[in-house]
Amino acid sequence: MNDPVMTILTVNYNTSEFVDLVLYACLQLVKNSYQVIVCDNGSTSTEIDRLRDIVMRYDNVQVIFRRQTRVGSFGHGEALDLLIPMVHTRYTVILDSDCVFLLKHWDALLIEQLNDDVKIVGTPIPIGRSGHKPTDFPLLYGALFDTEIYKQLNISCLPRDLNHGEDTCWEWRHKFLRAGFKGKIFEARSTRDYSKGRFGGIVCTEYYNDTKQLIAVHFGRGSTGGIQKYQRSWYRYVPGLSLFIPRLIARNAKRQWLSKCYDLINEQV
Repeated sequence: MNDPVMTILTVNYNTSEFVDLVLYACLQLVKNSYQVIVCDNGSTSTEIDRLRDIVMRYDNVQVIFRRQTRVGSFGHGEALDLLIPMVHTRYTVILDSDCVFLLKHWDALLIEQLNDDVKIVGTPIPIGRSGHKPTDFPLLYGALFDTEIYKQLNISCLPRDLNHGEDTCWEWRHKFLRAGFKGKIFEARSTRDYSKGRFGGIVCTEYYNDTKQLIAVHFGRGSTGGIQKYQRSWYRYVPGLSLFIPRLIARNAKRQWLSKCYDLINEQV
């Protein structure tokens, strides 16, 4: 195998089904040579066993295990700060475990977007769904960047102020722009607002490239199964139903989301 052109990084926290999808998608759709490093962030023993079984099928996937000292965004940021210094390829890809690129040769398309000015390309958060987070620069859900430039900028992925949108990887926008570099983003469409896409009916975010092709999709809140996305309806006020119904809906949504992803991948193989 040729020396890898890029390294794909993802953090697993009880999301082995999503990691399984990501690895399969990369195997089928990536054009360039690549390697993958997965950081397990303290999953259950059952999840760890399942993850070990999954990665055994690949000869270019490495897994490291850590017990996070802080949970949520802080734990995720710690894991990414551990992973990124391990990268020695020209390009780095960061993927949330529940975000997957679905367009054949997506890696080549992203690399083509980089130039003397643009050093990072990827997924923003949808306008209107962002809270205080910026919508004009790639976020960590799915992004490719120039490894050398990133390391020169001395970026940390740790959050600073969650209440003001300075969540995991908030320094990306600040430090790239301050150094005179630009970021290229995809068009983000929340299925809460746009239901005509392939994933209509499932609460998630679809991403489209300049030619309006679906290039990526983000399930969102994968480590908890997406339950929080379905706790906004009338049943949250009904004793006995406030937890049962969201769990049931989320479980079904996750199953459908995974199935649609596999279908889209296999259509291009």
